[in-house]
Amino acid sequence: MKQLNLKLFFQLLILLISGWNVSLHAQEIPEPMNPPRLVNDFAGIFSEEQKQDLEIILRAYNDSTSTQIYVVTVNDLQGYPASDFAFKLGEQWKIGQKGKNNGAVVLIKPKAGNSRGDLYIATGYGLEEKLTDARCGRIMDQYMIPYFRQSDYYSGTKAGVEVMMKYLSGQFKAEKKGDKMNTGGVIAFVILIILAIIIFSNIGKNGRNNGNSGRGGGGMFIPPIFGGGGRRSGNDDFGGFGGFGGGGGGSFGGGGGGRSW
Repeated sequence: MKQLNLKLFFQLLILLISGWNVSLHAQEIPEPMNPPRLVNDFAGIFSEEQKQDLEIILRAYNDSTSTQIYVVTVNDLQGYPASDFAFKLGEQWKIGQKGKNNGAVVLIKPKAGNSRGDLYIATGYGLEEKLTDARCGRIMDQYMIPYFRQSDYYSGTKAGVEVMMKYLSGQFKAEKKGDKMNTGGVIAFVILIILAIIIFSNIGKNGRNNGNSGRGGGGMFIPPIFGGGGRRSGNDDFGGFGGFGGGGGGSFGGGGGGRSW
């Protein structure tokens, strides 16, 4: 009986120590910045202008789709693997909408001295179908890590979140190999076709109406060229969008992927 009580005592002691360690680690996950924002730059790797630009992009996407993509930078993962840290952020901050679970965390620990840099994209349950693990890996390898290796965290982060949005909206399904014909190339090709039609049409008219000056030659019409506009118009500060109240109760299930450099 005495041995049984002693064994029970040690089991309770182990449980208490384990619970203490868990609560200690939970305290090491940072609280979201106040007032709530989608860019939480604890590591200070972005300038004020860069943070504002990223916030505007992410806030506009949140306002139009209710999907929350958080960018979080930290200097220390507190002993956690990047994956665990990102998922804990998503759960504790309740990123995404309750029931939709449409949240994502882009976690960045910058490279400093001899310590490696870490990047992880964690997705909520509701985003896993479109932001698959393979696609998250492709986004990091092709659009983010090349910039991060040059310590250009802003360009890599902006490129990454924009491709994430394209996957989520169904605009970007092809692999990089099939994405080389951009909008400018398509416009130039269409203009060439239109010009060719106009030229051959004018040649035909001149052949039919040779010597007839009463009809008039008319000038050649060249269609105007419109450059691709940005995603926003006239909103260069947060005031152009609705208020942001932080996480909406979303849950995370382990989807995503990570890279180190």
